Amino acid sequence: MTNQDRLYFLDNLKVFLIILVILHHVGQAYGSTGGTWFYSYPGERVQIMGLFFWFNASFFMGLFFFISGYLFPPSFDHHGARKFLINKLVRFGIPLLFGPLIMLPLLVYIQYNHYVSSIDFKEFYSNIWFQSPGGTAAPQYKINLAHLWFIEHLLIYSILYVSTRWLLTRVSPSLANPGKRVIRIDTTIAYVLLLGLTTNIIRTAGGFPMDKWIGFLGFMQMEPAHMPQYLSLFIIGVLACRWSFLDSITRPGYIYWLIPGVGIYLMVIILLFTVGPKKAFGYAEFSEALICVGVCIGLLALFRKYFNSTGKIMKILSDNVYEMYIFHIPVVVALQYAFAPVIVDALSLFVIVSLLSVPGTFLVSYLLRLIPGLKRII
Repeated sequence: MTNQDRLYFLDNLKVFLIILVILHHVGQAYGSTGGTWFYSYPGERVQIMGLFFWFNASFFMGLFFFISGYLFPPSFDHHGARKFLINKLVRFGIPLLFGPLIMLPLLVYIQYNHYVSSIDFKEFYSNIWFQSPGGTAAPQYKINLAHLWFIEHLLIYSILYVSTRWLLTRVSPSLANPGKRVIRIDTTIAYVLLLGLTTNIIRTAGGFPMDKWIGFLGFMQMEPAHMPQYLSLFIIGVLACRWSFLDSITRPGYIYWLIPGVGIYLMVIILLFTVGPKKAFGYAEFSEALICVGVCIGLLALFRKYFNSTGKIMKILSDNVYEMYIFHIPVVVALQYAFAPVIVDALSLFVIVSLLSVPGTFLVSYLLRLIPGLKRII
């Protein structure tokens, strides 16, 4: 994709999303969350922050998957199958080795020493982090990918994408060739209903509520409760490029999709405080689906109309989004522990650590990209 053809609004949207990701993970220490985190605020946590987490989870990683899917076809067409796959293996594979071998065990070691017992790093690394199945350490202390699950998924999807393109060219060449489609409102509504229904089945009948993670096929770290959103939006992103329908869902009028997207979220909040959580979240999966579609389409249209240009600062920020995703956790956790002795309420700490984490993550990522050779890898 040349600079002339580049969709700057997607670059700028990724900057917005990575800031949300950082704030989301800062909040894990201070708000109500169903998962585990490297640091936990010892006092009273901000319970209402759970609504912030729920809103984010309804769309932000799905939108990241959509953008990633949209960028796959032009990269494949430009490089060819072999070079495309090699590039993805390097770009995604190296962080997937660096994370669980170096970065994550250091973070979990700090957590273990703070909350469990003080031990030598070598002992922790060999006996707890790389613990054999059936060991006694809690799951959060064993080897895992943490936030790098997203990169693992992209690597797997890269392999599946190449395989699918290869298969289609042999089985049905007409499907392999790009076409042009226009997405109608009834198709969008049908997707909302299907996404809500599929998510509901997985969480209820399937027994996979939010924050329950599994190792699918023994190696793919995933949260089944959000997989319908992630996988479908990645596929839709691919099709949006191949079938050239991004224009049809990013017209200026589509900004108004933010109204039902944000509106249903506000309605849930009102119901939560008037009739209670049981009724407020009675159709949570369908509410999430509408939030997801409404906010995703609305943001895409909003950024295309108002933020489809770049400048020196935005160019630097957008160039560092991937690195910021990889390295934001160490920055966030370091700041959370640094402010642990400060005796203030959880909300104040959330604000302080957030204000420092965003520029701190950018600075770390920017400096790392100055290391010779590293910029070419990630």
